[in-house]
Amino acid sequence: MPKQGRLRIHGHGGVEVELVAAYLSDLRHAYDSLLFFEAITDGMRRSARDFPFPMFPFGADFRFPSASRRAVLRSGIWPPTAEEIASFVPRKEQLTLSAVSLHSPGYWDFLGALNPLEVLRKYVNDRHERRKDHEYRESAEQRRLTLENLSRENEVLSGRIKIMKELGATDRDLAPLLNELVYKPLTALDRYQDRDVIEHAEIPPEQEAK
Repeated sequence: MPKQGRLRIHGHGGVEVELVAAYLSDLRHAYDSLLFFEAITDGMRRSARDFPFPMFPFGADFRFPSASRRAVLRSGIWPPTAEEIASFVPRKEQLTLSAVSLHSPGYWDFLGALNPLEVLRKYVNDRHERRKDHEYRESAEQRRLTLENLSRENEVLSGRIKIMKELGATDRDLAPLLNELVYKPLTALDRYQDRDVIEHAEIPPEQEAK
């Protein structure tokens, strides 16, 4: 079972219930997608070990390795829906809301697998730092470069990308995975940061789940 941790997301209250519900749903989807990205990498590595033949390019009939089994679900449809991605998350690894402080500013505490929580923490904090510059305006090109830098600089993502490239994946092969399971789910959180539902995030070492 992956190492567990606690993510504390700081933000402000006084927001509509509808916005809070959407925030929790999009945060869960980002977490699930990152966990699924890891599961795909693990599945590719197991497949390469057990069946020494090229797995890439995966194309339209990409195979989804389960996070909890060696079984492979073959699907001709990409991208997977949020429900399909969530179905691959084992119950013990599901994102859990453990505490909420409704002050303004307050915080939300979430328990889950540490690796996706760390990716979420870094993305939220990097964007929080950029937003401190009131003259900063993020263009589409700047956003693309920021996400690419995240993939290179974050140990969780860069390590997984390295593994798949060692198995023969090209940048073009990896683009659907990164776009649908990393970049899009993370950038979906931007609007909550723009509305101050999210401000910055931390993973307090003394609060890591055992």
